[in-house]
Amino acid sequence: MKNRKIILAILCAFLAISANAQKLTSGYLFPAGGQVGTTVEIEAGGLNINKATKVVFNHPGIKGVVIPVVESAASKRKRRRLNDQSSPQLSDKVRIKITIAKDVPCGLYDLRLQSPKGLSNMLPFEVSSYPNFIEEKRSSLKNPNKVTSLPAVLCGYVAPGGIDYFQFSGHKGETIVASVKGRQLVPYIADAVPGWFQPVIKIVDSNGKEVAFSDDYFHHVDPVIITTLPKDGDYTLIIHDAIYRGREDFNYRIQLGVIPFVTGRYPAYGIAGKKVNQSLEGVNLGATKVAAKVKTEGYNSVLFTNDIGSSNAVPFYTLPKGIKLLQYPKESALLSLTTAISDSLSSTARVKRYRIEAEKRVPIVVELIGRRNGSRIDAVMRLKDRFGNVVAQVDDTEDPIQGLITFHADPILKFTPKINGEMILEVEDLHRGHGKDYHYLLRLHKELPSFNAFVSPAYITTPSGGTSLFHVDITGKLRRPANLVIKGLPKGFTTSSLKLRGGRRWDVSITAPKGADIKRIPIELKMEYPVSKGERKLADVLPVDKMMQAFYYEHRIPAAELAVDVIEASPYRLSLTFDLEEEQLFSVDDETIPVKIVVDKDPGFNDPIELMLGKKNNVFSLDPISILPEETEKIIHIKLNPTSLERFKKRKNRPNWQMYIVGTVKGEIVQRGRRKFQNAKYSEMTPIFIVQLKR
Repeated sequence: MKNRKIILAILCAFLAISANAQKLTSGYLFPAGGQVGTTVEIEAGGLNINKATKVVFNHPGIKGVVIPVVESAASKRKRRRLNDQSSPQLSDKVRIKITIAKDVPCGLYDLRLQSPKGLSNMLPFEVSSYPNFIEEKRSSLKNPNKVTSLPAVLCGYVAPGGIDYFQFSGHKGETIVASVKGRQLVPYIADAVPGWFQPVIKIVDSNGKEVAFSDDYFHHVDPVIITTLPKDGDYTLIIHDAIYRGREDFNYRIQLGVIPFVTGRYPAYGIAGKKVNQSLEGVNLGATKVAAKVKTEGYNSVLFTNDIGSSNAVPFYTLPKGIKLLQYPKESALLSLTTAISDSLSSTARVKRYRIEAEKRVPIVVELIGRRNGSRIDAVMRLKDRFGNVVAQVDDTEDPIQGLITFHADPILKFTPKINGEMILEVEDLHRGHGKDYHYLLRLHKELPSFNAFVSPAYITTPSGGTSLFHVDITGKLRRPANLVIKGLPKGFTTSSLKLRGGRRWDVSITAPKGADIKRIPIELKMEYPVSKGERKLADVLPVDKMMQAFYYEHRIPAAELAVDVIEASPYRLSLTFDLEEEQLFSVDDETIPVKIVVDKDPGFNDPIELMLGKKNNVFSLDPISILPEETEKIIHIKLNPTSLERFKKRKNRPNWQMYIVGTVKGEIVQRGRRKFQNAKYSEMTPIFIVQLKR
């Protein structure tokens, strides 16, 4: 082929769903937690998780062992009736025995399942002060599940159209707390509207009279009841979905009893590593003054513990060292680059005002953190000049980092003044709310990053000697080309496609050396990007797991760490023959791109390997082709769509395409519900290469 010159540049690096990446999908855990210092057996449901062999937690004090469950075809048919809401995505089950050490702090931890093919997505597992009480039967008001002692964590799941009932005894004057975790256990459900379990609870007395009801806790989906019992006797707690849906992943944990519950902890902001004296509000606390000291910068949560047990987790945000923090300052306090302000909308002043010293043509960037730190405020910020004229006003600003938030209520104000002078910043609640729980933090920045970068999946599964890929997603604007920097990879590992060439999504491939040890390797991913001529900065690329909500919306859930998980080698490996460090060009007149694929086979492996494009589009195609048992290499011809070819001849800019080839060995055919699927016995990929057409 004439004038063949192409751009083949590769980028490789981690985390993604490739042919080798995640094969397991966890849908629910039941019960999704256990008491500290005990051993609990739980069930996990999902897709392909019956192949799991290990359990991975993000805390060394929690250990899990997989106990496979063998389910008969008859029981599967019975469980999946035509009129229920069961999903094939939850059809596989495993039992897990989990041991929780005595020194593990209460809270939510990441649980993942691992098989020889890789790791699953994460689901929360709760460590609690209180013992589990497992729902034993389908119940009714006349025939409830009887809770013999409190405090306890009630564990169950609602069936389609179902209502669950739990009976407990109480005494007059006791302040009972019923705190539900439902959406917190499965944040997003792909095939449900509004995309999560929407619990509703109430407590009735022995005569069926309602004592308390809750369907939300302020802006949280999961409800909380705090009520004082009017008399001695039996009471029944009732829970169901708001629109009476149900399934195994509509599961819940309800902490019930005369237990500590914090409704407010002030101030809610501090400096990392520095002690903050706080005032508590809530029930069953005993103490009203505590001290908090958190080493980690950013969004954290703290718990209050007394002789009864641990309370709910309360958000606490910390600033980096070197920033001066003014707690509840007087009217018209000065907000500057070195001084942040922690305040709230008091009952006497529903609008708060602060001073900013403006400089001509120097941008003013003010960030408010409130709802992201558990505040009730739906804030509005206004900036006024010295004459009282409003020159800028802002309400909500979406924060892509907050993957669990669907209503973004914190504003970021940006304004460039034309003259020097003092300006006034006003803060109020959009709905004119006020009180201690309408708290917020104000911080003045020189600038904020114009983009956020995420890497998924958070665990990159790479076969020993093989290749896998991960995705980097960009939100906002990345104005100039940037490079990815991977820290922590051992010697011998190679990557491809580390230069971001544009777009909101970029793939990177990572190849492990042949014979690499099977282990987990924690790594870091950074993005090096230019901010001005000759100046470059490093930004974090945040590890996340992706979850879909209500058939459409995709959310990024922050993960505890980023790691490469080296798994057992496949019996073959695919590679390319050209130098990935160099760029090559193909003429725009070329109608095919020849690529040589080399296969390294283990002795005795003779299965045919089917080749296909790993990243399909309307521009390129590849006819069905296989590497036969006697072949060790193959030249494939990637075809260009003639219509696309003519269109690209007229374009000024030359687009870049990331490409890779997947080689699959077909496996067994399985049936899930009414659908049949053919699993891949093995699936390997080449490193990523970049194709650019030259005029």
